[in-house]
Amino acid sequence: MQERWFDVVGDGGVRLRAREVAGPSSEAPGLLLHHGLASSQRIWDLMLPSLTRHFRVVTYDARGHGLSAKPSSGYGFEHTRADALAVIRSARLRRPAIVGHSWGAMVALDAAAERPRSVSRAILIDGGIFPLRDNFSTWEEAKRALAPPVIAGMPVARFRSNIDRHLPVTVTPEIEEIVLSLMRVDRGGRIHPRLSRANHLRILHAIWDQDVLDLHRRLSIPTLAILAHGSEGAAAFDASKREGVARLRSAGSPARISWMEGIHDLPVQHPGALALRIRRFVGAAVP
Repeated sequence: MQERWFDVVGDGGVRLRAREVAGPSSEAPGLLLHHGLASSQRIWDLMLPSLTRHFRVVTYDARGHGLSAKPSSGYGFEHTRADALAVIRSARLRRPAIVGHSWGAMVALDAAAERPRSVSRAILIDGGIFPLRDNFSTWEEAKRALAPPVIAGMPVARFRSNIDRHLPVTVTPEIEEIVLSLMRVDRGGRIHPRLSRANHLRILHAIWDQDVLDLHRRLSIPTLAILAHGSEGAAAFDASKREGVARLRSAGSPARISWMEGIHDLPVQHPGALALRIRRFVGAAVP
């Protein structure tokens, strides 16, 4: 695959690290892929061989993540939406479909509702279907439950050995590389999350404030939610998603819903099957 890495000036001058992976031609339809909270653009790596047979694909590390700059402010959706639009302009994508995973699905939803002339379709992967407030009565309760674990300073060898405990898939070298992209390793061989705890909480607070139902009501472009279900230990999360879908239907959301058996990290567990659903929804020819 032919890749081009480049920097984008995002909202407020924040530097965003992006890459474009060439499609079958310069006229191929575009995809913009937005990763989830505490993740990186590398989560899409296993899907790229399938997607680039049909699309020009652009990925990027959101502010605070990966190789992008890490400001101490600007994590509300008005800023992350502006960042996404800046990447679209810099890559010269013409109304791409925007695909988001988890928190990235919420950014994609926001962009689709607020700037429908900039994107053609939205695909929400296991996110963007219910307000965080549905599960927590106060922000403080959500903060206590969802704050990231303190792992800074853990030896990288120990971190590697624990990957399969948190990601119930066969851990290949490619998957290990994806997971390690979330960390900086110091000279002593100890890890440090690239997303700081403070910025993690700033994003969680923005998620807490997002009015998901209102955004869905205002959708005017085709939108598909691909939701994971049936993984071990995820019964409560599955129930929340089904309740969220019922509320969307009651609210008149035009989004289509598609279920896929698997874990939350579908781009890693089922990259080929997920890419196929995206291709079919966007409308590219599938051999």
